[in-house]
Amino acid sequence: MAKRIANNFVAGDSITENILKFVNELYDSAKVGQSFKSSYFETAYYAHISSELESYIARIFYHLSELKGKKWKILLRRQQGKTAPDLRIEKEGKTIAIIEVKAKVGWIQPFFSEQCYKVDKERFEKGSSFDPDALIRKSKQQLTKYSETFAITNDDIFLFLPALALMHRKKYNTTLEEYRSYFSQTSGFPEENLILLSENKSLDLSLVIEGKELFPTRDFEKLLDKLLKK
Repeated sequence: MAKRIANNFVAGDSITENILKFVNELYDSAKVGQSFKSSYFETAYYAHISSELESYIARIFYHLSELKGKKWKILLRRQQGKTAPDLRIEKEGKTIAIIEVKAKVGWIQPFFSEQCYKVDKERFEKGSSFDPDALIRKSKQQLTKYSETFAITNDDIFLFLPALALMHRKKYNTTLEEYRSYFSQTSGFPEENLILLSENKSLDLSLVIEGKELFPTRDFEKLLDKLLKK
C-alpha cells in the first residue's frame, strides 16, 4: 500500500484521500481483533494503530526515495541522544526532517486547540490535577530537544495528523486557519508544519465512513514536494 502511494505521487496523482481510507482500514482491522471472543481464547492486549500508521508513513518516504533516487535513510523510532522521534529522515548523514505521527490528538488536545486549553485551564483552577500549561511546556520542550539533538531548525520538524477527531467539538466555532495559528503559537513552528490530512473538522476515521466526507487537503503532498527539493 505504501509503495502504491509513492508510485501514485510520482505519477502526479493526489494521494491523501487514499491515505485517509487506509487509516480507516487500520481502525477496522483493530476492531476485528478486539471483537474476537471465545470460551477458549482470552487476551489483555488490544491493538493500537499508532505503530502501524508510523510504519506506513515511513515506508511511503522510503519508497519515494527509491523512486526518485534521493538515497534517504528512514529511521523509525530509532533513538539517538536519548531522543527517539517517530520518524526521522537523513540524507548523507544529516537529518533533513523529523515527522511526529499522531493517529489522534488524544490527551494533548490543549497543544492544538485554544478552546480545549481554556476548558482544561478552567477545570485546573477549580481543582483538576491536569495542568494544560505544564503539558504545553513539556510538549514544546520535547520538540526543542529534537532541534538540539539533530541540529535542525523548527522549519524541519513536522506534525502529521490525519484528522481533528476527539478535539473539535460541534459547539466549537474554530476554523482550520485558527487551529493552524494556535499550533504555531504553542509549538513555535510554522503553521504549514502541521500536516493535517482532512479539512473535515468532525471526521472520525475510527468510525464507518463512506468516503464523501473525507475532504482531503494537500498538506502531505506539499510536504513531499518540499523534502524532495532537499
